Amino acid sequence: MQWRRCAAAVALVVGLVLATGAAGIAAGPAATRIVYVAPVDAHGHPVTTDLILLATKGTCEIGSDSVPGPVYRCFNDDNTVLDPCWAARGLVADPHHRAVLCMPFPWSPYVVRLDSNGLQPSTQLVPRSLSYPWGVRLANGDNCIAEQGAHDRYRARVVDYACGPGYRLVLLRGMHQSREPWTFDSAIWDRKSLSYSPGPTETVTLAWYGGPAP
Repeated sequence: MQWRRCAAAVALVVGLVLATGAAGIAAGPAATRIVYVAPVDAHGHPVTTDLILLATKGTCEIGSDSVPGPVYRCFNDDNTVLDPCWAARGLVADPHHRAVLCMPFPWSPYVVRLDSNGLQPSTQLVPRSLSYPWGVRLANGDNCIAEQGAHDRYRARVVDYACGPGYRLVLLRGMHQSREPWTFDSAIWDRKSLSYSPGPTETVTLAWYGGPAP
């Protein structure tokens, strides 16, 4: 009988230790989730779940300011910049008159179709490096988009992402990826003083990368 009581006590202690360990693991911060997104699949066919917001015409050049890989930076007839864009198969029958699908944000369900004459093939591969996402979602719920064109600086750090309503919160170059979840140093833009002030360390819950998953 005494042996049974000891065995029951040991089992209870072991159970408590395991439960405490499991609770500690569950309470820890979740790893940053990685999502690849593009309006076309790996074969260049349009993704049927995307909605075409509008169709326009224009010209494109190979490459993008915010997404590496086989993408384009395009300009419609009004000189509006559409970047990034992907060549889409099956939208136009004429091989000399090709179409691209452009996404304004990685989290947008809408795409813009642009028809372009003489579109040159882009064969750049989607890189495996995860150091520069197209966009990120922070723990506070804000979405951040990669800056294009000339970048601001704060204390010799390049401003790479603009976040949330009004884009007052910015993320500085150099995402910290040595431990999960990933984080960024940030700064806050003050419209009155036209200057930045130090911001908090921001946790990245989701990182978007442009293109079908490599």
